[in-house]
Amino acid sequence: MVALRLLAAVATLGALLFLPLTGMPAPAPPDLPPVLPWLARPGAAAMLRLFHAVDPPPAVHAAAVLLLHAAACLLFAQLMSRLFPLRAALIAGLIYALHPLQAETLAVTATAAALPGIVLLLAALHLHLDGRKRAALIVALLAVLFEPAAAVIPPVFLLVARATPLARSLVGVSAAGGAVWLAAFVASRAEAAASWPWLGVFTLRSLFVFFFPLGLTPWPDLHAAPWQAAMAALAVAAAVWAAMVGARRTAAGAWMLAAMVLLMSVYFLPAETGRPLMALPLLALAPSAALALEQVDVRLTAIYIAVLALLSFTYARQWRDPVALWMEAVRLAPDRVEPQLALAPLLPPAQALELLVEARRKWPRDSRVAVETGHAFLRGGRPREAMAEFDDALAASPRNAAALAGRAAAWLALGEADAAHEEVRRALALAPCSVSARGMAVRLGEVLPDARCAFTRAQQRALAEAIWRR
Repeated sequence: MVALRLLAAVATLGALLFLPLTGMPAPAPPDLPPVLPWLARPGAAAMLRLFHAVDPPPAVHAAAVLLLHAAACLLFAQLMSRLFPLRAALIAGLIYALHPLQAETLAVTATAAALPGIVLLLAALHLHLDGRKRAALIVALLAVLFEPAAAVIPPVFLLVARATPLARSLVGVSAAGGAVWLAAFVASRAEAAASWPWLGVFTLRSLFVFFFPLGLTPWPDLHAAPWQAAMAALAVAAAVWAAMVGARRTAAGAWMLAAMVLLMSVYFLPAETGRPLMALPLLALAPSAALALEQVDVRLTAIYIAVLALLSFTYARQWRDPVALWMEAVRLAPDRVEPQLALAPLLPPAQALELLVEARRKWPRDSRVAVETGHAFLRGGRPREAMAEFDDALAASPRNAAALAGRAAAWLALGEADAAHEEVRRALALAPCSVSARGMAVRLGEVLPDARCAFTRAQQRALAEAIWRR
């Protein structure tokens, strides 16, 4: 009874610690309808489709995500109690529930959509330990439909449960999940081919921020010099080899091996560009750390967990303030353009232009920077300078509908309605589902093209507001 209460307390604490996420503002709708990864993650894609259709208030969405996190924490803590002594199980459960890396998973819709897969995976592992093999296989297959990298977890239990009757049934789960993993990898092979040189840098950084979660940012800068990337890859290879050797002797080695494989898997199968699902590697990293901390003085362990909790609460609060969040992201990753593109629309025009002018010096051929700079000039009442930026964007990307829509807005601000009509028609011909282009067409009284656009509820509201302002 005491153990059950402790495990329930872990789940409750895991939800309460990230409660500040319920105060997050709704993100701005994208310009184009989202492309859902049906082949890679049909379960998560269905969750995202449901979310976009219902469009709940941000607080309701965050509360639902926190409930999923609490369910995962409870199932994980119970699983650890079946595999380890109570102290190690409690440490592993607390680390998983309270770790700051969970904040981004819970805050970003694309990664939060994979949380049901983690809950199903943990339920499947419980069914395996109960000897209900067929039910476990069905639930495990459902889990990998949400997160294909979950197929890596069963081999860990195969190592842990070797020489037991359960080991044979785990082979079937691993093989079935591997098929879904390969389908997901095929869907993301282009991104994997472009990003594989930095796999070692990502893995080493992930291990560092797991044990010392400082300087967390939604867009970490993983690029490095070729020799640095090569050295990181060698270090990861050595760590994997050591974990493979250790897996034959100790459970800690098996869990660390699983963590390394999971880190590589989520790197090549990101839930969204640049956003790997770190909640999955934590399932293996937390037991590894718990087995090590079990040998440490209980007071030092308590201090470490308390620091994790404080960092998590602080990081969760940061997500409530997008300006502060992206300013910190720009500071920590000055050589990545994505944080600067996310921050610029949130700043007053003068500050946004100061940021974007510097970005233009770093990325002179990036059409996204030019388009955002043009919008900042428009917000500042400087349409001629905005026109020059949109022209630069079109020079770099001639089929950029957002730049054409921006030119239409600039022409309209200059009082040239005929030129604005021409630009918006060109934009709609290239991207008939562009929200910005359709919004400009509504303002100009243009007839919208008959296109089947899978707009989200938020995009529909944005278009409705454009019609209302007309």
